[in-house]
Amino acid sequence: MNVHNAHLTCWNCPAIDLAGKVDFRACGQSLKKFTSDSAASSETQIMAECKRRPELGLFDPMSITFEECPEWELTPYGYMLKNMRVMILGMDGYLGWTLALWLGKLGCKISGIDNYSRRDWIMERGAHSIIPISRMTERLQAAQEILDISINFRKMDVLDRPQLKEFLEEVKPEAIIHYAECPSAPYSMIDVDHAISVQNNNVIGTLGLLFLMRDICPDAPLLKLGTMGEYGTPLTGRPIFEGMFPADAVLHWQGQEWSLGGELTPRDPVSFYHVSKVQDTFNVYEACKYWWLHSYDIMQGVIYGVHTDQMATDPRLHTRFDIDEWFGTVINRFVAQAVIGMPLTLYGSGEQQRSFIALQDAMQCMTRLLCSPPEPGQYAVVNQFSGHSHLIELAETVVRVAQKEFNIPAKIQRMENPRVEADKHPFNPISQNLPRDFGFKPEISPEEAIYDMLKLLTQPKIKERIEQKKHLIIPKTWWSGIKKQIEHIEILDDIVTRSYK
Repeated sequence: MNVHNAHLTCWNCPAIDLAGKVDFRACGQSLKKFTSDSAASSETQIMAECKRRPELGLFDPMSITFEECPEWELTPYGYMLKNMRVMILGMDGYLGWTLALWLGKLGCKISGIDNYSRRDWIMERGAHSIIPISRMTERLQAAQEILDISINFRKMDVLDRPQLKEFLEEVKPEAIIHYAECPSAPYSMIDVDHAISVQNNNVIGTLGLLFLMRDICPDAPLLKLGTMGEYGTPLTGRPIFEGMFPADAVLHWQGQEWSLGGELTPRDPVSFYHVSKVQDTFNVYEACKYWWLHSYDIMQGVIYGVHTDQMATDPRLHTRFDIDEWFGTVINRFVAQAVIGMPLTLYGSGEQQRSFIALQDAMQCMTRLLCSPPEPGQYAVVNQFSGHSHLIELAETVVRVAQKEFNIPAKIQRMENPRVEADKHPFNPISQNLPRDFGFKPEISPEEAIYDMLKLLTQPKIKERIEQKKHLIIPKTWWSGIKKQIEHIEILDDIVTRSYK
């Protein structure tokens, strides 16, 4: 059986104890690959201890593979550290709660924090989660009763470093998932106060976390959620590589040639929110370089969907589902509009291109990354998406599923675009690392996820909740800062097969 992480060794394991035993300055750059032979012949012998198996004493960390170690057990996503202590920052959110249940069911010991900012931001807009969500106390009780998952949760702001320090010292996490950021481009573009608030929460929160990890849990890998929006959509059509240029990338200029291999690729963020994520990228990259932390920066495409097996077991375990202009992601918004007979709103021509991934596939990706921690000092990037498409094509897919499976006469509407972006542009995103190195294969098609959403959102009580807040779907936040109503352009009556180039 070929398991993608069977060959990894204690050098990647978060249970390794390297403190005081390795002079990392003698180990070369973070991306250098170490082997037993190279370690033995180097000036500094790499030796370590295991926090879980102290009886081993000092040993060569490249000598034991995950497949051989009794602390690692086989799961559908590769070998996983038994009872891995995983701390999720931002656990009350759309992704955080979903992942807590997903990993808890796999046997991880889950802890987490949240200050309920997402609930506050939604209340500020006058919106609500279209799928009702329970209070955290009820969620935790239901997780224990229904799934036998015990979660150690604390209400906490990621900016409160003394409190977070205390919790990290108590839990001693073996991995940290960082979702504790404001995820909304429109929210960051409302005015100066919102822009500053997003940058402060995201940038300062992440920077403080990195310093705490350096001092408390440097062996725990950080899985940090970035966004494909960091890259923008290069009008040259050049490939959007996975965070760094590949080894064979070359710059030709004025008759000379330079290698770009291993350098960070250009960023072109599309909002003040995306600027904050770019700043995160550089802070995480530097922390790995200075302190030999290890991190995956996960550039995720547009997320959508409502279903995982864990959440389907009880309504109290549902995650949130937003459709307002600030926090509703595009496919989720399309589905909600179809349910109430509201035309699906495209900005401009609708020929903008985006990458996307279903909620369940995103959980699979995160689990596979968790099972294959990066090496000490390694900053690695994955572009996490399962496909990419023009937004009008995604809207047409929602319309077809709604008409065929639910007899809903959905239509599409073009509107003025409040954002500053090209309507038509090339788009060549690369996502090779997840399938090649981590065994990822998408399991959920857009049609399947859209069907699951329509099935849930057409329930009378949820449909009524959409009707109550449908006036919050149409955007009012202009990137230019002007204050005016969005103008409707046209209704697209017929779904036709187009060729988008």
